[in-house]
Amino acid sequence: MRPWILVTCVLAGCGGGGGEPAAPGPGVPAQVTRPVPQSDAEIAALLYSDRQRTPVGFPLDPAPTGFEQVTTLHLAGCTDDWNEALEWSETAAQDAPAYADLVETRTDPRYFEFDRVPRSPENNLLRARVYRCEFFDPVANTLNARPIDAATVAAFAAYQWQFTIYNNFGNVVLDRATRTTATAIEHTLDLATLARATNAAECDRVEVIAWTWRVALASGVVEIGTESLFAFRARFRDGATELCDP
Repeated sequence: MRPWILVTCVLAGCGGGGGEPAAPGPGVPAQVTRPVPQSDAEIAALLYSDRQRTPVGFPLDPAPTGFEQVTTLHLAGCTDDWNEALEWSETAAQDAPAYADLVETRTDPRYFEFDRVPRSPENNLLRARVYRCEFFDPVANTLNARPIDAATVAAFAAYQWQFTIYNNFGNVVLDRATRTTATAIEHTLDLATLARATNAAECDRVEVIAWTWRVALASGVVEIGTESLFAFRARFRDGATELCDP
């Protein structure tokens, strides 16, 4: 977990006898805690290989098997009426370039899902979802699920991640953590993003950011903030990952 309290104390090194801890000697720099557990080389390897976009234990929404391609999307707005959600799904299907037949429906505490198969030779599946307002209102940007606690906010942020640009090649979740303040619960995903160099001979830029979902305890209003943690340069050449000089 990414530490929210960056200074930790081990009894043997903290003046357990009750005296004041010794100050660093002249010219000795203060220790800086790295915000993520992975090294630069490990982060670069994860980005270029795209073998694991999330850490172990990260809650994912696996796609059903047996299809060439599975697309999952959320239709705009929210409703707690299943029939209205079905109507929205049908309207979206009719407005699509190619109509997709409804083959199955699901009801989840978070959304209504309508599974459709396009009328085409490809064996594809479209999962169209509509948020239930009692869970989340994307128009008002308000989390209505109760109670608003650490587990609820963490699961909500992880689910939302799956529908963002960060769930694509060149992005990886390195770590995540939750903290509670007097007015909100915040869940932070530490992400690494890869920006390709314009010239193939140059190095790419890797930026590590803290992407925080903040949910107000009183209202459920959701705010999203991004903070840059650090950056470095790397490249993938001749089948290997290399770090570049600053």
